[in-house]
Amino acid sequence: MSYDTRRRVILIFVVLIIVALVLGSVGCSSTSGNSANDNALTPTLYTQAMSDICDAATERLNELPAPPNEISRADWAGEVSRALGAEAAAFDELNVGDDRRTDHASFIENTEGQAAGWNDLGDALGDAEPDRSMISKLTTDLAELTLGRNDLAGEMGLAGCRARELT
Repeated sequence: MSYDTRRRVILIFVVLIIVALVLGSVGCSSTSGNSANDNALTPTLYTQAMSDICDAATERLNELPAPPNEISRADWAGEVSRALGAEAAAFDELNVGDDRRTDHASFIENTEGQAAGWNDLGDALGDAEPDRSMISKLTTDLAELTLGRNDLAGEMGLAGCRARELT
């Protein structure tokens, strides 16, 4: 296993531990009731958990080799897709309660949309004869999703989860 692969595996493992610890501490603090809100993260813990997940994803993205010299653009887009997919999955593991459920679901949906868009872009870039109009459309779609994520992160008070500059 290469050094970079080991670092990525360790990073993902650390993120999962952090999420598990946050979820475990919240689960242990509940004293009564059976509703989903009883085990929901408090606003402070929610913001921290989301920031931890976003920070881990940002670190993973920053560690990617630079295209086109170190990795093909198609492979790079695939790696970005996988990082965003893992980030969305980590978001989905959080118990947010009823108060944040709609915004949180929208944030997950946006992140999943970006992951799918990057995957599609990687596929388009990997074609023997790339369709420039398709690449342009996918790029525009990703830009719109990025703006939407930034707006939603601002509304939710998640400054650390704003979209990253991916080039």
